[in-house]
Amino acid sequence: MSNSGCLWQVIRGRSHVLKRASSGSHPEPDGRPGAPSNMTNLLLADLLQAWIVGVLYGINLVLAILCVHKLAPQRKQFRVSQTLFFTICLLVATTTVHAALAIADLILGFTNADSPLLYFIDAGRPLVLGVQIIYTVNINVGDAFMAWRAYVWSHRSKMLAAFYIFLITANIGISIVSIVLFAHSKTLSGRTVYAWVTTAWVVSIAIQLSGSVVIGWQIASTPVAAPSTHRWDPRILVWVVIESGAIYTVLAILALALSFPDEIASYSLTYVLAQIPALVVFTITLRECWKTETELAREQVNATSTFLINERMYSRRSSLSMTGHRRSSDQVAVDVLTTTRLEHMIVDEDAKGVPGVTPVPPLSQWA
Repeated sequence: MSNSGCLWQVIRGRSHVLKRASSGSHPEPDGRPGAPSNMTNLLLADLLQAWIVGVLYGINLVLAILCVHKLAPQRKQFRVSQTLFFTICLLVATTTVHAALAIADLILGFTNADSPLLYFIDAGRPLVLGVQIIYTVNINVGDAFMAWRAYVWSHRSKMLAAFYIFLITANIGISIVSIVLFAHSKTLSGRTVYAWVTTAWVVSIAIQLSGSVVIGWQIASTPVAAPSTHRWDPRILVWVVIESGAIYTVLAILALALSFPDEIASYSLTYVLAQIPALVVFTITLRECWKTETELAREQVNATSTFLINERMYSRRSSLSMTGHRRSSDQVAVDVLTTTRLEHMIVDEDAKGVPGVTPVPPLSQWA
């Protein structure tokens, strides 16, 4: 059985345990609520969610170190690199705090003097509120990153930019209201809290889903300079999934469909999903850096490159002109052109190789 299936069965068992516990069944002789027979499911759910958070945090930390290593040399040269560098540092801080809160909550629960069950039943405990706040921050950062990517891929469409600015601003306000209401009610099952939290989740999914569609479509439909193999490359699907941010989009939709109105499942999935936006940002950044280095090593620049090529190309969208191209048995030579709306003209660009970059095999023609 997969980890996700196991987690969901445990979560459902945990929900059943808490419903029985909250109804006051099986009291002890001294009047204290007794432990249900399947209390093990509840404790296993908390252990499993903390373990998954720990694994995701470890992966995120490794990816973040690689991102910093790639972006540090260009951090002072390019404004976008500076923004990405700051975003990565912010996500490292928030994911670290999130993992620490998850572990601290687990330790406090199992070392509780009264009963671990009594501790974990209290959904409004301070550490859960802290996890919800970190989750909200990471989600909004991930949404902003996705919106920026979709904006760039749509050739900086002003209409799309206005649409995303409205959604992101509205979602930040909705998220703040949701956190305040949760802090006061200490539950997600209340009608008002449920409505606000669901609205925030739906708006976030709208941003992620629209961004994934825009980016995925542009990636799949943009030709690049690479030899044609006339065969479908399975890496195409991997690159589209990574670059479009579809990982978080799919997980968020599944979480929304499975968790509500199951309050306990919402808590458990929030613990896990708080790490996913950082994972998406880190993988996209590394993919773009690797792709740019690859194309520079081949002295070719493709329309799917968005990072770190050079200062002139940084503010422009590159495109390919296949007119007059020359074919040979081992390579395809193309003219690389870039356009800018400010200049309303087309200029030739020469992509210079970066010293010290080791040439790697060419990308798929739809990478």
